[in-house]
This record gives sequence, structure tokens and C-alpha cells, in this order.
Amino acid sequence: MSVALVTANNTYYANGFSSLFIPMHLAENISQALKKAMDAIEINLSRTTKTKEKYWDKNIEDDFEDFLKENDVYDESLTIDILRAEYFKVENKIVDQDFYENYRFQEYKCFSRNTSFEGKEKNKGLSFKDIDLSDSLSEYFVKIQQVDELKVTNIQFDFTRVKPKERIVKVNENGDRDIQESSAGQNIFSIEDKELFVLPANETLGEGIFFQFDDTKIEKWLIEYPKLQDRFSQYINRMINPQQQGASFMQKIKNNGIKHFLIHSFSHMMMRELEFSCGYPTASLKERLYVSSNPEKLMSGVLIYTAEGSEGSMGGLVSQAETEKILEIMKRGLERSVDCSSDPLCWESDGQGIYNLNLAACFSCSLVAETACEEMNLGLDRRVMVDDQFGYFKSLLEYSIK
Repeated sequence: MSVALVTANNTYYANGFSSLFIPMHLAENISQALKKAMDAIEINLSRTTKTKEKYWDKNIEDDFEDFLKENDVYDESLTIDILRAEYFKVENKIVDQDFYENYRFQEYKCFSRNTSFEGKEKNKGLSFKDIDLSDSLSEYFVKIQQVDELKVTNIQFDFTRVKPKERIVKVNENGDRDIQESSAGQNIFSIEDKELFVLPANETLGEGIFFQFDDTKIEKWLIEYPKLQDRFSQYINRMINPQQQGASFMQKIKNNGIKHFLIHSFSHMMMRELEFSCGYPTASLKERLYVSSNPEKLMSGVLIYTAEGSEGSMGGLVSQAETEKILEIMKRGLERSVDCSSDPLCWESDGQGIYNLNLAACFSCSLVAETACEEMNLGLDRRVMVDDQFGYFKSLLEYSIK
């Protein structure tokens, strides 16, 4: 039992989850025809008592053409060998796998493995295309995409009192992931969880810009500047108590390392600069971080988007992602990141913000509205981008640093 004022902020912490609309064939990284065929097989197989092998031999192997016609699958690129490989594919399922990371990885694959997608009537809610990268941009990014349309769904699972519910994902020496939750959430309905089939949710349409970093460049950069390991050693090597508040943020930063600081700081820099170039206040922008050092689900990207109804679908943000514009916006943002009104205290800081999880980052230079940030404005450092000794984007800048 803990005492709290009725009007205090810690009397209610909502535990929610957000998702982008992704057509299933893109999420699973297969063709639309193959997805349709697999769905038909799954439905038909559930109606019989045959084994998987017998069903294949009797219903598909004997007459593949009839199977395609019966299920309205018309695609010459879909062969029986491709369907067989997908049908008998064995998934490596781990008991304690991180489903949150799996879900985010499906979104990342959709953007990173496709050059364009035009949302049609059936897939309304997603439309994107690659832009042509200049030599300056291709040095750092694999791709940048204009996301003309996206749909975001937000739901609430449950809530907690006094302390927020945190998911702590620990990675052991073997690479296995142990997932812990700091507390059990309270049901938002009066019925039992097993009887609950509805959750409160809302959908919003918006637009955005997707950046995919070059993992090879990041790895090369980390090896080339060993001073980075010294700068971030307090976050990478720390022992974390799962019961302390903020453990989930600390553990996430420890798992992803310096890459987390780089991509998160870049995201904030771009949001603050887009405020000047296209007129969106940072409170109308949001970030979706795709950062993971898991070898099986390696992610290095960020989606900056707006989901504010009609305000977020006018094309103002997407228009900034044209090749020449985005480079200029990036350069101006990096130049602004060199100076802060709180320098030299901010620049030379060895830990500030909540839980001391920020280095050279404060309200004057790097922080954005709390509704715009996924990580509570934590895990930021502008020097990792612009420092003249080890900054990732230092070659884009022409200045004499202090």
C-alpha cells in the first residue's frame, strides 16, 4: 500500500501499445499471391483431419493448377516449389522470445526490404517510396523513404498505480533473451482477462519519413573511434537492478549500445529542424525507433511521422524528404546541434536528465515534447553526431568546434 494524492501523476499509468498498419504479405516478406495461397491452405486444412503431408500430396501436389484456380490465385511467378518451401518451412520458435521486438521487426522489414508500395483500396493506410540518395546521403543511409500515407493504431492493455509497468529484456552470454515485467497491470474492465475480447483503441492517419542507417558504416565507425567505448562505458557496462525505476530504459540502452544514442539523437535533431522547415511543431511529430543489436533481428532506423488527423495528411512533412531538401535540413540540424545555450555545461556533461541517461543533451538543444518521444527523452547525446573527433556525421559539417 502506498499513499498518493488523488491529483498526483502517479495514481494512474496507462500501459499501451501502438502499431502501424502493414499488409500481412509485406510483414511476412512474401508475395501477395503466396500469402493468398497459404491462407487458403490454412483454412482448408483446418476443415479436414488429414496430416499436413497427406493434405499436400492429395490436394496440391497432384493438381497444382486446379488448386490455384479454385482459390483465385493468378500469378505466374508462384510455382509449386515456392509454395512447397513455404508450406513445409520450420520456424525456430523460442519460448521466451520478445514479441514486442518481433512486431517492430516486421514493420522495419516492410520499409527496408521494399522500394515502394502503393496503398490500394484493400491496403488503404500505407503508401511509401524510396528517394534517390545523393553521394553525401548514401555514405550514411541505405535508404530514405517518403511515407505518403500511414495508419497508426493505439490500444490500452491495462494500467498500474504509483510506478509505471516496465518490460526488462536481458541478454545473457548465449544471446538468449530473458523478459521480465516489473509489476502486474490492473484490468481496465470489471470482467476477467480470459473473458475480455475488446480493448479500447483508436486509429489515426498521417505521413512520415523513414531513415535506414548503414549498419556496415556504423560498425566501421565504432571500430575506428575507440574513444566512444570510454564515453559510453557507464551505460554499456553497468549492472542493472530490475526492481529500480527506469530499469527498462537502462537495459534497452545497454542491449543496443552506442547505436541507440546515435539513432535516437538523430531522430530528435531532425524533429527539431523539421519544426523550422515545414511548420509542424514537435508536439505534432512522433518518432518510431527501430534499433536492435539482435543478430537475428538487426535494426538501425527511425520513422518520423505525424498522426494528427487532417493536419498530418497534407503532404507538408513528405515534401521535406526530397533529395536536396532533406540533405539541407540535415546539415542545418547538425549545425544547430554544435551549439547550445547551456554550453559548456551541456557539452561537457557526463550525465544529466532522468536517471542520468543523457550526456550532451538538454531542453535547449535536444529534447522534444514528451508525446513526440518514445523513450521519455532519454538516451540522447548530440556529441555522438557532431563532435570533431568522433562524431558520426562530422564530415557533413564545415566548422571549427570549440
